[in-house]
Amino acid sequence: MVAALRYLVGACGRARGSFAGGSPGACGFASGRPRPLCGGSRSACTSSFDIVIVGGGIVGLASARALILRHPSLSIGVLEKEKDLAVHQTGHNSGVIHSGIYYKPESLKAKLCVQGAALLYEYCQQKGISYKQCGKLIVAVEQEEIPRLQALYEKGLQNGVQGLRLIQQEDIKKKEPYCRGLMAIDCPHTGIVDYRQVALSFAQDFQEAGGSVLTNFEVKDIEMAKESPSRSIDEPEVGTEGAD
Repeated sequence: MVAALRYLVGACGRARGSFAGGSPGACGFASGRPRPLCGGSRSACTSSFDIVIVGGGIVGLASARALILRHPSLSIGVLEKEKDLAVHQTGHNSGVIHSGIYYKPESLKAKLCVQGAALLYEYCQQKGISYKQCGKLIVAVEQEEIPRLQALYEKGLQNGVQGLRLIQQEDIKKKEPYCRGLMAIDCPHTGIVDYRQVALSFAQDFQEAGGSVLTNFEVKDIEMAKESPSRSIDEPEVGTEGAD
């Protein structure tokens, strides 16, 4: 059982601990979208959710999307202090889709990176999101760097990174004419994408599944609510002790 998380609303943009009624004032609109962010299939701008996620970046939106797809009966809200979603780190990075070559074999990072890259390419294809699977070269320019390059290559193979190959000087020049090196790892599954577009697509999926997104809604404080004492399964209900 998930206890409902309630928040106090003075206006759309302030939130505190527990609250039993009312709804936010003005809620934002998604950039480039025709409907309010606080839409969804449930009542708009509700004052109570089973789960609230603070922060409308790609991590918050991906988490919200995954939760509502797995638990459609729950009411879930995303709160974002800015007027638009994904306007901080999500929209200001290099946009690299990493292959997973660098992480320690069998580590969670390695597994998530390799699986995540494959799922991201698949998602972008399904949603029509532009990306470029441009690949990359990891180059050894000095003789002493070659053993480290070979060790990295073996690590990538252990991690299940697809398409890896070691190439020599001539193949380096063919692939990147302005690159000079003694040996390189050709990593074709590395790519680039606009992660803000991905995040906004996550938000749309979340809303279409019934989730609510509130922009211009900054969380100022969070308070712990007192819980009712738990009752043992073997403890009889009030008024039932001694009943036939």
